[in-house]
Amino acid sequence: MSLLRSVHEDVLRRLGNVGVAARRAVENILSGQHRSIHRGLSVEFAGHRPYQPGDDPRHIDWQVFARTDRLDIRQYEEETRLRATLVVDYSGSMGYGDGRKLQQARMLAAALATLMVRQGDAVGLAIVDHDLRSHLPPRSTMPHLLTLLDQLQDQQPGGDTALAPVLESLAMRLRHRGLVILISDCIDDPEPLARSLQLLHHRRQDLRVLQILDNDEEDLSFSGPCRFVGLEDDGELVLDADRVRAHYQATVAAHRAAVRKGCHGTAAVFDHCRSDEDLAHFLVQVLRDPVGVGRR
Repeated sequence: MSLLRSVHEDVLRRLGNVGVAARRAVENILSGQHRSIHRGLSVEFAGHRPYQPGDDPRHIDWQVFARTDRLDIRQYEEETRLRATLVVDYSGSMGYGDGRKLQQARMLAAALATLMVRQGDAVGLAIVDHDLRSHLPPRSTMPHLLTLLDQLQDQQPGGDTALAPVLESLAMRLRHRGLVILISDCIDDPEPLARSLQLLHHRRQDLRVLQILDNDEEDLSFSGPCRFVGLEDDGELVLDADRVRAHYQATVAAHRAAVRKGCHGTAAVFDHCRSDEDLAHFLVQVLRDPVGVGRR
């Protein structure tokens, strides 16, 4: 089954059943109601400024000139479409759980992309591990969406996690104000990650970080002695899961708190879901949160 068909059947169809208020919340968040001043674009009048040499005479307000003998330029406010970039982590750790975690990330990215293109907004994709594997700049056409979905479906997990340098590299490519949504397990050093988010913030990007973990990674739901094999050349470790579970869960919670703290320092929204969570309900809960709030 194609990723587009899976998204329609497993997410968007259920999204239509979660209630009118919830659907409107999703639509409002993704409606692209960002506004910015662009001189000479006549969408909505925003005010005057004095004429300067080199200005297009067509934008002179001649009615003002007739009344005051003053050359003023009319300025307008353009209602711009949202420009979003989905950054999806395809590092080795995302392959945990027989692909459950990566499939959840794929479906989440595909659902967000489909919703945004439906709204007429532009969406791009960056697939990352320790490097920027591929980058599709934001566009709002259906052929572009299909290309994006193909890349999500075809890429496989592999490579070490190094989110910070990759996000810093991506930040230099984003020349327009927009939205960056990072979908990752965030199994990385929180401090460099926070600094890279700060750079994106300085580059005029609104930020959302969506952490996806498998249930086993959250709870360490194993019994007795277990052999753990790293997915990013981390070697092997033999532990008694029952004896270390409490310490492990506390460590996971502390790491998540550190990532959340770094996000809040850049006004980024942080949310997390499990690999078996219903994505339709997760989307509604996440997208109803205003920027800077997020779920705890």
